[in-house]
Amino acid sequence: MNTDKQESKPETGTGKIPLKRLVMPKSAKNREEAWYIQDQKENEPHGWIQWKGTDVCMDVYCKCGCHSHIDASFAYNVKCPKCGTVYFCNGHIEFIEIEEEPDTCVVTGEA
Repeated sequence: MNTDKQESKPETGTGKIPLKRLVMPKSAKNREEAWYIQDQKENEPHGWIQWKGTDVCMDVYCKCGCHSHIDASFAYNVKCPKCGTVYFCNGHIEFIEIEEEPDTCVVTGEA
């Protein structure tokens, strides 16, 4: 009898939450270097935030474990209030396809 336990990943649309992917933190010497190593997401659904100095409300999770909150303008970079680590804000955001369209807060882009 085989008693090996195997973990299986849930299939799309099952309503089960998949296991988190292992993500290795990135670091760069400065903003210019960070710009070139940011995730590009070229062949997958994504969005690009054009930072224009507008207000942002953001939860920030640092590598040191600190969770902070920011309500600010010009959030091109964020600094952890606990350990002082400074992060470049990547403009790429992940898009996750959903099967059921919400009744509100859905915007349509210009083609």
